[in-house]
Amino acid sequence: MNKILFFFCNLITVMGICILFITNILNKVFPMMGRVAFQAATAGGYSPSDYTVNFTVINIFAILLILVGVLTSYKIYKNDDILSK
Repeated sequence: MNKILFFFCNLITVMGICILFITNILNKVFPMMGRVAFQAATAGGYSPSDYTVNFTVINIFAILLILVGVLTSYKIYKNDDILSK
């Protein structure tokens, strides 16, 4: 098996999962930080939507990383399985 390529395909998949995880955490944390900043400033009005970041493009890129990593990893695994018989 081409172990190095297989490893990097799986690494790409894990990176995609980590990106999705981090963007999800940031979408939960930013409105909380905005509320703290609003309370410290005591000016204007607070709305959680003002502190929500649009990570759509980054999430699509992360999903593509996961798909490419999994499909390439599977293809490498299957090709090695056929060649070793």
